[in-house]
Amino acid sequence: MKIYKVLPDLSRERHMKIWHKALRSQWSATDIKWDTPQRITNHRLKDQMGRILTPVLMGEQAALYSVSGLIPILGKLGEVESQFYLTTWAVDEARHTELFANFYGRLDREPMPIRRFPAGYLFQSQIVSDDPAEWLSGVLVSEVIAKKLMEEFRRLDLDPLLSDIAHGVLRDEARHLGFNHIYLEDRFCELHQNTEDQGRAYAEQLHARVDSVLGYLQPMLDALATELDEIGIDRIELFDKVGDEARQRLDRSIRAGHRLAEGKQEASPLAEAALIGA
Repeated sequence: MKIYKVLPDLSRERHMKIWHKALRSQWSATDIKWDTPQRITNHRLKDQMGRILTPVLMGEQAALYSVSGLIPILGKLGEVESQFYLTTWAVDEARHTELFANFYGRLDREPMPIRRFPAGYLFQSQIVSDDPAEWLSGVLVSEVIAKKLMEEFRRLDLDPLLSDIAHGVLRDEARHLGFNHIYLEDRFCELHQNTEDQGRAYAEQLHARVDSVLGYLQPMLDALATELDEIGIDRIELFDKVGDEARQRLDRSIRAGHRLAEGKQEASPLAEAALIGA
C-alpha cells in the first residue's frame, strides 16, 4: 500500500493556479435552458446529428474513464498539484457526458452502437495510458478534435441549445489544453536538465504517439462522411486542422520546456498556455 505524505508539496504555482481557476469555473447542465425551442426538427437532420454526436459523447465518456485512472497514478508519483487539477478535469468530462446524453433526449435519437461505428471505438481506445505525459500527448488529439467540433457547432448554429453547450465546453477545453501545455513544459524542462538525449528521445516518442492516434482519427471521420458533408463540415479540412494543431501544441510544449531548462525563457504564463499552438 502506498503511504502518502501527511503534508503534500504544493509548490508548483501554475498547477495550483489552474486548479483554482477550474474550481471557480465550474458550471452545471442545469444552467442550460433546456426549454429553449428546438431548431432541429427535420427527421433526417435529427438522424444525422444522432450519428455525428456519437464520437462526441463517446469521447467524453472515454476521457472520464482515462482521467479518473490517472488521478491515483499522479498521487503515487507525488504530483499532488496535478492530481488536484485532474479531479476537476474528471468533473468536466462527467458534465459533458451528462450534457450530450441529455441532448440525445432532445433529439429523440440514440448514439450508434459499436457494431455500426467500430472506427470511433478504436480511436478512443488509443487514448488510455498509465504514463501521464504519454496520456496527455494522446488526449491532445481528442481535446483538439472536441475543440474544433464545438467551434463548428457554434459556427453552424444548428440549435441554440447546442450552441450554448458548445460555448461552455470550449471554456473547459481551453483549461484542459492549458494544463496539457504546462505539464508537458515542466516535464521536458526536467528531462532536458538531465540529458538532452533523454529529452530528444522522449519528444520523438510523444510525437509518434500523436501520429499514431491521428491515424485512427481519419477512419472515424470517414465513417461520418455523408453526415458531416451534409451539415456543412469539411472532414478533410477538419482532419488537417486537428493534426496541425495537435502537433504544433506538442512542439511548443517541448520547445518551451527546453528553453526553460536553459534559462532562455520564463515559464509560460497561465493566461497564455491555453492559446499556445492554436
